[in-house]
Amino acid sequence: MSVSMASDTTKAPGAARTRSEWWTREIALVERLKTLRERTGATLGDGSVLPVVDWDVPWRSAEVISVLTHSCIDRLRRTKGADIAAAQALCDLILDLQQAAMDWYLHETSMRGQRLADCAAGLGRLRCMPNATALMESACEELVQRCGFHRAVLSRVESAGWKPLIMENPTNDSNPWFSDWVGQLVPLMDSAPEAEMLSRRRPVLVFDTASAPVYRPLIINAGHSRSYVLAPLVHGSDVIGFLHSDHHPLPRRVDETDRDVLWAFADGFSHIYERTILLERLRAHRDSVRDLFFGAIDRIDDLCESEMASLRRAGGDSDDRSGPPGATGPGGGRRGAVGLTEREVEVFDLMVTGASNQAIADELVITEGTVKSHVKHILRKYGAVNRAQAIAWALRD
Repeated sequence: MSVSMASDTTKAPGAARTRSEWWTREIALVERLKTLRERTGATLGDGSVLPVVDWDVPWRSAEVISVLTHSCIDRLRRTKGADIAAAQALCDLILDLQQAAMDWYLHETSMRGQRLADCAAGLGRLRCMPNATALMESACEELVQRCGFHRAVLSRVESAGWKPLIMENPTNDSNPWFSDWVGQLVPLMDSAPEAEMLSRRRPVLVFDTASAPVYRPLIINAGHSRSYVLAPLVHGSDVIGFLHSDHHPLPRRVDETDRDVLWAFADGFSHIYERTILLERLRAHRDSVRDLFFGAIDRIDDLCESEMASLRRAGGDSDDRSGPPGATGPGGGRRGAVGLTEREVEVFDLMVTGASNQAIADELVITEGTVKSHVKHILRKYGAVNRAQAIAWALRD
């Protein structure tokens, strides 16, 4: 079967390894299994048909070892009691095969646990991303650097298909073939793995792209993928994107562990994405309320100032406008301190350095509109007509 859909019971509940560290042990085990197959053929010596050992399907190792072991046991049963040397050779080979089976089991168990643990660590890093854009740009990188994949693609789902957006492929940084597909609509064929996953919302494992109903122009002709896994990205009740991962350019095909790791990552990423979107909306509402609040204060201040100005004009008041409030009369003396709030002091300190409103907003993590309100209050308290005049009077005081 070339395509496998995950069942409901398959879902899986430090420092990142390099890609070579993930697969060095597996390559060594495959080479060891090839040697054992050659020993088995030489020991049996009767032209027995033995399974081929290929690194592209390491998940078949248990099946291969089982066939080789039973072939040796059958020959041992038919070996004459007087042929001690042949019996000894068969027994030694059977023990080596069983040791190899145990080593494969321990390796696969350890690999699965380590990849899931590193997947959780990668998701922890993604939780610290400042916004949804940075989160999406980092998703494929985490899959490749921490989860044991060699290539990952993030795509956006649309009504008629899906569009590839971001790719992480350390073996080919320029990705010239992928740039031609960025933003291009890939149709959702009814029989395609992507369509099946979209309807069932479960990750899919494509064992062999040559015999699966995949979109060949992208998957095979351009991407040269022999086997891949994909998982949905869900926001609310909708599937908003896909994650595709494989082991290209290695000949290794994906297996059930790859599917489960990608599923765990996609599920965690979906929750983090939804949380990030909610936080962005909350910040936008906060800034909007803050702008409305300070805008209301500005209007109230304007009304109060206009009323006071009217009263002064009516009373013939001719106050000195050559300096800030609190200044002494013509006889001189030190000008009184202007009463600024704590936030206005922070804004004013940055104004003195020549920082723009946007630079002040970035430094204090507030909106530019809020900075403008603070600047206006500072100028009013100093009785200055512009920033330069307020700064000059403050430095003189």
